[in-house]
Amino acid sequence: MWMTASLFTGVAMLAAKWTAYLITNSSVIFSDAVESIVHIVAVWFAWYALRVTSRPPDSEHHFGHEKIGFVSAGIEGGLICLAAVVIIITAIGRLVAGVTLQRLDVGITITAAAGTVNAALGFFLVRNGRRERSLVVEANGKHVLTDAWTSAGAVGGLLLASFTGLMWLDPIMAVVFAANILWEGSRLVMTSVNGLMDRADPIIEHQCRAFLDRFTKEHGISYHRFRLRMMGSIPHIDFHLQLSDSVSITEAHRIATLAEEGVRRAIGIEASEVFSHVEPTTVPRGHV
Repeated sequence: MWMTASLFTGVAMLAAKWTAYLITNSSVIFSDAVESIVHIVAVWFAWYALRVTSRPPDSEHHFGHEKIGFVSAGIEGGLICLAAVVIIITAIGRLVAGVTLQRLDVGITITAAAGTVNAALGFFLVRNGRRERSLVVEANGKHVLTDAWTSAGAVGGLLLASFTGLMWLDPIMAVVFAANILWEGSRLVMTSVNGLMDRADPIIEHQCRAFLDRFTKEHGISYHRFRLRMMGSIPHIDFHLQLSDSVSITEAHRIATLAEEGVRRAIGIEASEVFSHVEPTTVPRGHV
């Protein structure tokens, strides 16, 4: 629902911003409009990625399809960076050729309204994405919020240029906010790279290890070969438990189950996949 709302809102905002740009000939409004084009393309891919993510594991994808969320975030971040580069090149061209602005009052009103709508939508997307642990929705929300900040910058730049009469401030502000867009896009790309490279989430790892340290101490056992990877928004965790040779299979299974359930509770993600391997203390560490 949220992605569909984001897509339709993006189309409406694009029409409004391009109208404002054609009326004012403003570089900073142009930057806002270009960002909206990227947003629509990114939302369409995110909309598709969200549907792929919901598919259950199959014979070819044993771990499900969650990782497409990282692909979506990477594409969205790359498109944002591309938009920033286009905006900077265009703004510099305007500075060299000279700046001519017109009907700023109309442009400011349209851009401010579009920014307000995007700010509200972006806030709800990020909040719901984090609540549902959906990287696709959260990344899209951050993109929408970036769009809202760009609109705010456009309004601020146009007001400043209008009050001071310094029209060259318009392309300068466009460059400044393009740099911010570039930063946000780079962060999304890094999120994508870290996810695809199976970088362990430090917060989740700390929560898991803190629990396992307490659990193994309480039961007089030890653990090693702890591993964590993120399958999109779902953590996949496995570790080895070393128990006394005298412990029965039934008891070892009970302890392992308690450890797995405890890890799940410790990170607060019921959908997480937690697996343990039980071995006797006589097996050297590193043996699988």
